[in-house]
Amino acid sequence: MPAEIHTSAVLFDLDGTLLDTPGAIAEQFVLAVEAVTGVDPGVGAARRLVGRPLLEMAAELSGSSVDSVTAQTVSEEYLTRYREVIVPEAADLLFQGVLGGLSRLADAGLALAVVTSKKHASAELILESAGIRDSFAAVVGADDVEYPKPHRASGDLALTTLGLTEIGPAGAVVGDTVADIELGHALGAFTVGVTYGVHTTHQIASAATDHVAHTFDDVVDTLLIRNRKRARP
Repeated sequence: MPAEIHTSAVLFDLDGTLLDTPGAIAEQFVLAVEAVTGVDPGVGAARRLVGRPLLEMAAELSGSSVDSVTAQTVSEEYLTRYREVIVPEAADLLFQGVLGGLSRLADAGLALAVVTSKKHASAELILESAGIRDSFAAVVGADDVEYPKPHRASGDLALTTLGLTEIGPAGAVVGDTVADIELGHALGAFTVGVTYGVHTTHQIASAATDHVAHTFDDVVDTLLIRNRKRARP
C-alpha cells in the first residue's frame, strides 16, 4: 500500500500545548538552580521562561551567562530531575482532547510534527512516555538546528522531514507562546495560539495570531474546518 501523500502540515509546540508541563518544569528548574547556586529564583520567574531553550533558562534563572559552567551544571541538574520526576507522569499531563484530537487530524490527511525548544532527546522521551510519539512523523528539538524558535529553521526542518517544501494551504503552527506565533509568521502559516499554556490570552492575541484557542478541542475543530474548506473543488 503506497504511503499517503500529504499536502499540508500542522506543527505543534509541546510544553503548554500538548502537555500540561509548564508548572512541573518551573518547579524542577527552581530546585535545580537552588541545588547548584543556593538561591531560589522563584517559580513565577521560571514559569515565564518555559518555552525558551534550556541553557537560556538556566542562565537567566541562575544569573549567569549561557556559556558558563553554572548554566551547564544547572541544565544537567534539571535534566536529571526532568527524567526522574516529570517524564514518568507524562501520560497524566496530556491536555484534555489531545489523544482523540491528534487522531482526528491525522484521519483528515494532515501531516503532524512537533517543533519544540526542548532538546530532541528530551522531547522524544516525554512524547513516548505520554503515548503520543507515534502521532508525529517528525520531531524537531532546539539542538537540531542552529537557530531555534522563533527562527524558521526548526519549522523548515520539520517540513523537510515530512517531505514538504511548504506548510500547505490547510497547514498551521500551534503553540502557547509568542515565539510559536512568530515561527508561524516566519513560515507564512496560519497560526493558532492557545491560552491554556505559558502566555496569557493578551500576550497571545497581541502576537497577531490568526486564531485564539482556549481548549485543544477548539484547536482541532478550527484546523478541520480550514482543511474541509480547502478540500472543496
